[in-house]
Amino acid sequence: MPAQAQSARPVEPCKDSIGLALVDIPEARQADPRARTYVIDHVEPGARFERRLRVCNGTAAPVTVQVYAGAATIDGAAFRAVEGRQTNELSSWITVAPTEVTVPAKGEKIVPVRFAVPADATGGERYAALLVEAPAVRQPSGNSVANRVGVRVYLSVGGPQEPQSQFVVDSLQAARGADGRPVVTAQVRNTGERALDMSGELTLSEGPGGLSAGPFQATVGTTLAVGATAPVEVVLDEAVRGGPWLATITMRSGLLERAAKASITFPDNVGTSAAPVEAAQLPLAKDPGVVIPFAIGLLGLLFLVLLVVGYLSTRRKAREKAAG
Repeated sequence: MPAQAQSARPVEPCKDSIGLALVDIPEARQADPRARTYVIDHVEPGARFERRLRVCNGTAAPVTVQVYAGAATIDGAAFRAVEGRQTNELSSWITVAPTEVTVPAKGEKIVPVRFAVPADATGGERYAALLVEAPAVRQPSGNSVANRVGVRVYLSVGGPQEPQSQFVVDSLQAARGADGRPVVTAQVRNTGERALDMSGELTLSEGPGGLSAGPFQATVGTTLAVGATAPVEVVLDEAVRGGPWLATITMRSGLLERAAKASITFPDNVGTSAAPVEAAQLPLAKDPGVVIPFAIGLLGLLFLVLLVVGYLSTRRKAREKAAG
């Protein structure tokens, strides 16, 4: 995938704080909502490419900020920029220039960021963060807290073919939270070769008296490392009671989408949970994980047919020539 191919996109107006956003994304990832927020790419060793950051100041006074690349990890089903200015392998491949900019009040500055992957880089996905740090603010306690915002970097290194992203929903579990609201927890397992940022929604049908409810949005913020399993919670309306209900959950990460269903019943007592129920995976009308291999298979079949037709045509012409 040509990481250099980029196109400008509209950016949101500046808010009443220091903000940071990508200005452009690769052409091949225009439709991917994750790529509009984070640097997500797959490149071969030795690749060189550039991204641009928009540093925004929504306050009423100019602010001088530091811009740099720092280490990041996926820990506890969350993407975390490491505290301080620690570096890792990926951040050492990133050059930010300039590293200090003064952003005018209600204004913005564009900062180029260059990536240089070593020619001997090993395969795999790495994580870093592009960070903007404003002057520390003194708290009532007397402590100073740095104001820092960032853009995540998910960079995969390997051969020409990007590693596959994939996941499954293993189970659904109904519960009633401490506040009395019903909650459904989906256990999501990353079965692919790239990290995932989960979002989605859940609907209820075939409930008591034929009732339906939803959709209810999943709580965002869960990032799944390769091979990891983590819970994704969906908080429902307090009016949802009892059961059984047919719960259908649709989860997605970027353009990848999967759905699953299970029959669940909500407990009556506050702070209690029902047993997890194994989820049945559902086919989707548009499934990149199925459509692409299927299309490749069709192309291969077409190629084989053309070879056979060409061979038979050549044999026929040879026979006609010999007969003449």
